[in-house]
Amino acid sequence: MRPGESGSKFEDQRVLGLVGRQGVGKTTLLHQFVHHRIADGSAAERFLYLPFDADPLYQLKSDRQLRRAVRYYESRILGRIDTDEPHFLLFDDVHQIEHPNKPTVDRWGVPVAELLGDTADRYIAVTATASEQVQRELDSVERSVEYEVQPILPEKFRDHIFSVYPAFENGDTRPSPSSLRSGEYSLPAALRTGDTDPLVSELRAEYDKMADVARRIQSQVVDYLAMGGTISYERDDIVTSAAELDTSDYRTLREDVRNGLYRDVPGFESIRTIADLERLCALAARNPGSQAVRYQELVDLFDVDRRTIADRYLPTLSSLYLLTGITEYDNSRPRSVKLYLRDTGLVTALTDADPTAVRNDFEREADLARVAAFDHTMRFAYGLNAAQGNSGVPTVAYWRGRNGELDYVFELEGTPVPVGMAYQSREREGSLAAIREFKQNYDAPLGLLLTSDPARDGDPVEHLGDGIVQVPYWLYMLLC
Repeated sequence: MRPGESGSKFEDQRVLGLVGRQGVGKTTLLHQFVHHRIADGSAAERFLYLPFDADPLYQLKSDRQLRRAVRYYESRILGRIDTDEPHFLLFDDVHQIEHPNKPTVDRWGVPVAELLGDTADRYIAVTATASEQVQRELDSVERSVEYEVQPILPEKFRDHIFSVYPAFENGDTRPSPSSLRSGEYSLPAALRTGDTDPLVSELRAEYDKMADVARRIQSQVVDYLAMGGTISYERDDIVTSAAELDTSDYRTLREDVRNGLYRDVPGFESIRTIADLERLCALAARNPGSQAVRYQELVDLFDVDRRTIADRYLPTLSSLYLLTGITEYDNSRPRSVKLYLRDTGLVTALTDADPTAVRNDFEREADLARVAAFDHTMRFAYGLNAAQGNSGVPTVAYWRGRNGELDYVFELEGTPVPVGMAYQSREREGSLAAIREFKQNYDAPLGLLLTSDPARDGDPVEHLGDGIVQVPYWLYMLLC
């Protein structure tokens, strides 16, 4: 949802934290929010924007700088207009003003709590790199502050499609994931009743909306996989094809991530060797979720103990929305972990490749498809659980059976949902066998098989029997 639209989170609570890695678009969202409100008639004087990363001098005695700037805004700018309408204080890169070792300087949570005061029409938005940075600050102040943290993740496939084909966002071609999240045709209903027919009917209805443009949408899959969800943000124009990019675009992305690690990690996690985090990302790029890595191998590579890898390195990268490590489903003592970067553009950037290498290599395309499907499955699981009122961050695991390996398993209200990839036709039988074995072992009522070109094998959306539903890869990505 765009900032400023009905139901926008910017006015759902007094303080909103936008968190995400460098370059993901947090600042852009703040700017869009201001522009949208002004275009709708709000006075420009109702917005104070303070970019704490714009000048290192802003970070010296930052608590005083923040208070002084707001006092000036209140007296010289806000005071000129009628204050019955809400006004907004936007503090960008607020984590840059932390001073944990300076007792004479307030951390940013203190002045934010003071600035809220009893002013009912004041709203504050802050941006930071990780959720912990916002939660730690606002939970530690004496005055209670109601707030919400909203992660800003790389652009999803549906966002990319709507950018390239804006007409698809309106009218009969707009895909709607809401019907899959709740209601009688939803995935949760199929899990509760064991009847997959209503879900299959709804998936077919969503496919039929886009049947006439399906080839155009499918043709964009490889471009999205090559670009990922953030690389086009640095450009002024809309990037419709990865062919428009070159190695310098990926070099910039790689440097942004590297700089972000060295800048942000010391602020919320005591990790001495930050370069190890960069190396873990590079390892994930070279092995994009295709093979599990033994913890002992990581211990030998990085010369640290397993606890450092499992309890510090991987959670830190997950907090930064860079990389997620997943272990085997229903295994309390996992010996291996799969490493998934959350942005396929970063996979390309960290392997010194370019978009041509992806577009001309189907094996590489399939690897990136697996990475993107993991990221979208994480978001799908989050949306499904949120629609059921379940709080917390859902987990996704993999599973290894006698008949093959299952790519993803997530749970909804305790019921597992197996998802198998068949992006390449040779993967189909192995994925089907793994889904069937998992369903039998765990009494799972539903399984999903993702295929890149299902029309060759029958209906695009098809119930294959035993509660296994075949879904085109591009449709799954649009609906997550």
